[in-house]
Amino acid sequence: MKPLVLAMVICDNYYRDAHTGKSILSGTFSSINSPSYPSKHGNCAIYVALTDVATDGDAQLIFRKENSPFTMELPPWKVQAPGNHRAVVEIGGNINGLPIPEEGSYEFVLLWNGAEIALRRLTANKLDMDENQEQ
Repeated sequence: MKPLVLAMVICDNYYRDAHTGKSILSGTFSSINSPSYPSKHGNCAIYVALTDVATDGDAQLIFRKENSPFTMELPPWKVQAPGNHRAVVEIGGNINGLPIPEEGSYEFVLLWNGAEIALRRLTANKLDMDENQEQ
């Protein structure tokens, strides 16, 4: 049985508050603008909320460009099943310097024990600096 993905959010920063245990997300986005490519996005984080986690497993993110050989595997998270399958398991992490080789459509794919269970799309746009200076 695979977990059910309740949320998968791309944002600038993620952390878990030590006192409350709450996940803190700031600066959610679904597109990146850059004047040139290749580019690196400085602050990027992913937050994932799962439920129906029946057994311990590995959750891993793959970042890839659609219809392209570009792919980047991120280190897996070891996820422990909670005692109650209805519980929500929150995981997340920061990626410093996310590489964006070219303009186009990208996706973060979430794997559970090697099988794809969800994806979150991200668009990289070329920002035309001349157009912005005229406005």
